[in-house]
Amino acid sequence: MNSMRTDQTRIRLTQDSNPDLDRAIDQILGSEDEIVPSSGFFTSVMERVQEEAAVTVAPTPIPFPWKRAIPGILLALAVLGWSGLEFAHGLAAGWSLTSLSMQVISAPVISVRAFRDLEAASWVAGALLTSLLSWLLSSRLARKSSLL
Repeated sequence: MNSMRTDQTRIRLTQDSNPDLDRAIDQILGSEDEIVPSSGFFTSVMERVQEEAAVTVAPTPIPFPWKRAIPGILLALAVLGWSGLEFAHGLAAGWSLTSLSMQVISAPVISVRAFRDLEAASWVAGALLTSLLSWLLSSRLARKSSLL
């Protein structure tokens, strides 16, 4: 904006709607010249963009991490297979789909001794898993910080 024009047309702004003020603002904004790029600007920019696109080689796509996904896929397949096997055992035991919806299926009965053994084994497995995960984390952090 030209500073001479703004100095010449100083108008006090108020919160009330003033038609003279609106006309003055329209006159100030309307008197500005339109900015037009030079005649060859667009074509030179597009040529440069096309040159960059031709020179730049697209990066190779990132491969899917199959090594990390396979254990999860195998675990999901094992769970699906186990549930299908249990469903087949239930059908072989005389359940039908209609009787399943009408009956309340109770949890399997586990003896107290077997429950205590399972509970102890789960605590041991949890402790082993926790120590394994902490060891893996600490060794990875040590490798990244080049301590090892």
